[in-house]
Amino acid sequence: MSPTMRIIAGLVAALLFGWLWHGPIGQGAGLIDRLEAEARTTVAAAEVPGISVALARAPLARAATLAGPADRFQRDGQGEFPGLTQRVAATPGIGSVAWADEPGSGGFVLPLIVEALGLVLAAYFAGLGIAWLLFGRPEKDGFLS
Repeated sequence: MSPTMRIIAGLVAALLFGWLWHGPIGQGAGLIDRLEAEARTTVAAAEVPGISVALARAPLARAATLAGPADRFQRDGQGEFPGLTQRVAATPGIGSVAWADEPGSGGFVLPLIVEALGLVLAAYFAGLGIAWLLFGRPEKDGFLS
């Protein structure tokens, strides 16, 4: 097998394992479940009744959507007092926050599968580069060759 085919086979295998880990094994859904639970805890700690939070499920994404009766101050805060939007956005792992009745307020967030496969690609090529630096240089026969 040629070196190019080995690199391509390794890349395909790495992407396949990344997809399996995210999808069928369920780690992507598990991450979204954990983030949603943390965001709900954050909203409950704010003690604003009737506010719900949900993360994107189709496709899985780190985008939180808040819904419920909250006035402008409760939503956006003022000065040193963060609102619900800022509190949920400060939850580690949340990509964006939007209100259900304010279309276009959340911004674009990549689907989780794209993030996962991007990280797999970056790790694969970093490992390939390190391996080439350490083991891939051709040996020299003599001092000047």
